Amino acid sequence: MPLSVPVTITLPPIDHSYTVHTDRQRWSADQLIVETDGRAALENAVRENVRKSSTCVFAGLTEADISVTEHPDGSIAMVGRVLCDEADCHTAARRHHLDAAEAIEAKAAADWAAEKHLGLAPGGLRAEKRRSGWTFQERTLFARMSIGIILTAVGAAMSTYDYQRPDNLSGGSLSAVFGQQADKTCNLLAFPTIVAGALFVLFAVISHVTTTRTSKEG
Repeated sequence: MPLSVPVTITLPPIDHSYTVHTDRQRWSADQLIVETDGRAALENAVRENVRKSSTCVFAGLTEADISVTEHPDGSIAMVGRVLCDEADCHTAARRHHLDAAEAIEAKAAADWAAEKHLGLAPGGLRAEKRRSGWTFQERTLFARMSIGIILTAVGAAMSTYDYQRPDNLSGGSLSAVFGQQADKTCNLLAFPTIVAGALFVLFAVISHVTTTRTSKEG
């Protein structure tokens, strides 16, 4: 099925938007044998679908990059992809809501686009990201963990605050009233702040583990 996938490569110092016009087809052994040259017919069909994947002139004029997978049952799968940098294509592709099957194909297309743009060997994107610094998930985890730790520390500090009015101040003085009110506020907010910080840290860890597991399964 023809598909146009919006891809934004954010890998410092690179930040570019692309569209991958792609089509994946898998023909069974019976389908292949019907044709004089089944493999060539499948490739032609994939290339034709890539050309028709959108109104993009670039996709229509550019030879698609073809990857081939042969399966034990005799069937052959081919994927054709063209990397396009037209802004209109990217905008149009972003409007399309991907279903589950398309989302899997979109992830593969995004990895292919990044590897092609960066001149990496297949599978080299993950290593390149590591060399370039923290991933988005790692930065998000660090930010959430930092907020949680700061909240916990602030709550702990508030719990230890105990205002003692100096002997030379009357109970009605502005400084004394302010100190007493601050003491009451700290006592009131200390425990909820500690709990909020702990929950923030817990949420950060759970969210990071879930996101990492989902990305690996995808």
